[in-house]
Amino acid sequence: MNNLIRGILGSLAVAGLGISATYYISRTAAETPPGQSASPATPQPDANVVTVDPSALAELGIATGAAELREIRKVIRTSGVVAFDERRIAHVKARTQGRVLSLAVRPGDRVSAGTVLATLDASGVLDARNGLAAAQAALTEAQVAARIAEIALDRGNVLVQGGRVAQIDLERRQIDAAKARAAVQSAQAQVDLYAAQYERLAPPPGEEPGTSAIVSPISGVVVELGVTLGDVVDASRDALIIADPSQVLVKANLFGDDIALVNAGNPAVVTAPGVLERRYEGRVASVNPSLDMATNTALARVEIANAGGALKANMYVTVEITADLGRRGVTVPASAIQQTEEGPIAFVELADGAFERRPVTLGLQRADWVEVREGVTAGETVATAGSFALKAILLRALLGSGE
Repeated sequence: MNNLIRGILGSLAVAGLGISATYYISRTAAETPPGQSASPATPQPDANVVTVDPSALAELGIATGAAELREIRKVIRTSGVVAFDERRIAHVKARTQGRVLSLAVRPGDRVSAGTVLATLDASGVLDARNGLAAAQAALTEAQVAARIAEIALDRGNVLVQGGRVAQIDLERRQIDAAKARAAVQSAQAQVDLYAAQYERLAPPPGEEPGTSAIVSPISGVVVELGVTLGDVVDASRDALIIADPSQVLVKANLFGDDIALVNAGNPAVVTAPGVLERRYEGRVASVNPSLDMATNTALARVEIANAGGALKANMYVTVEITADLGRRGVTVPASAIQQTEEGPIAFVELADGAFERRPVTLGLQRADWVEVREGVTAGETVATAGSFALKAILLRALLGSGE
């Protein structure tokens, strides 16, 4: 034990700490001459207090910091994978069956909403146009028949008043007029149906009448091209996939107790290796309610703005999620805590270079600060940088008392 303490003190001496400083150790054993007992009238100093000459504080590199009351938040560091946001992906299909005549894009191309991606030689367009023409002709015929029936009904009303036609003949004319009006409504419905169908399939201005265009519904990047020139496609399969990369998702893996700590809205920072803008800030959108059976982890979905497009789908990243633990506590800088055989301690500044050794009970421990549940109160000042030197001084006093 004594050899270990001498080694620590020797390290301090080699580092130039305390060479010209004077230390006053408040220990009775250090101040009472050997073979003599302390006078009963002499005040007994506190063995846990270290008094350092103020001129030596800077030489020892002893700095101080305040114990603060703050919200306790845990930083959870884990891995994640970049993915496209499902709400920003368009699976683009052909509007009708047809043969691919032209392709205007390739995978990786950026497109705007409304851009023509491909054109098809589509017989369905001609069918819709011909059906519209036939429906319009049937509507015209039904309208003519309705006008004739209305004229016949009006004449019947006049004739029945003069007794020239029977009441039954007037009723028949009323029925014919009603049927004619119904026929007009039915024909109009057919015209509206074919008009909507043709409008949906109609080629862009300047294209051939028998062609159909595949148009991008969103602005983004062509992720996948599922057709080739001459390929016959229909409306049941994807012709292209367009994704908007301006906002992406990072799927972060949560383990063990961290799963219950992370909630929607928690801030997150994503670090991407090999990317110039390495840090991306975002928030947790949701946490999957079920675990992955293979890894026993839950996925946290973090939304990240990606205006420059540097984050690519399937890229591995590091994720730091700050989870609010829902409580307030006293915290000190992490450098204020020293470990001893009896447990962690902190040195609380009293006055005039005096520091009191305090056993502490720790809570959450982070790289920048540590939660202290017992031993230090908010507002007290603790030694931070250089607190190891205070610990070494106590060890020297212990060495002196043991020799």
